[in-house]
Amino acid sequence: MTKKKHIMLMGIQGSGKGTQAALINKNYGYISLETGAILRSVLENPNHKHYQEVADTVPHGKMTPDSVIFDLIKEFIDAHPDDHILIDGAVRNIAQRKFFDAITTDYCVIHLTLTEEEALRRLQGRKMDPVTKEIFGSDFTGDTNPETGNKLVIRVDDQDIEKIHKRFAWYRTDIVPLLDSWKADGVEYYTINGEQSREVVWSEIEKILNQKD
Repeated sequence: MTKKKHIMLMGIQGSGKGTQAALINKNYGYISLETGAILRSVLENPNHKHYQEVADTVPHGKMTPDSVIFDLIKEFIDAHPDDHILIDGAVRNIAQRKFFDAITTDYCVIHLTLTEEEALRRLQGRKMDPVTKEIFGSDFTGDTNPETGNKLVIRVDDQDIEKIHKRFAWYRTDIVPLLDSWKADGVEYYTINGEQSREVVWSEIEKILNQKD
């Protein structure tokens, strides 16, 4: 394992984070911290202390306040004291990092790098199982999920070039300064070239996770 308990997995859309996250969870016993799943669980529990704040925002396409999001994240981490947690997408800018670091700093950062040109190519070529939400990369040539038999579709937001470029612009504006802040502060930080094959990327992640303290 790394010297840190948890992993912050970062990378531009199309960098293969979802694929590598699934492998980390499967092979090393991490559990994923997914803010979307946490918010849905709150909506299913009217007695939760943050139910009203979430109900007033999420169903209406509004942003839930960071203070609420990170209180829910703290609740999740506190409920899994013995688990190694994989964080993907919970921290999206420097301000949010401050909220998260107030909960725990026991994490390393693994950054999968990818050029915008390659990310665009991958996004336009990837497909999704509409039932399981599993993503199949641009190198997958089939039209159905080999495990479920479900016909694969192209995600709506991957068909809109303008939206893709807006996501890239947001990444440059918010995520890049966040990454720089971790490096500047000496946080345990690993960079992996995401343009390599998924097998090579995975082998590099394994080297990180197999380090001795």
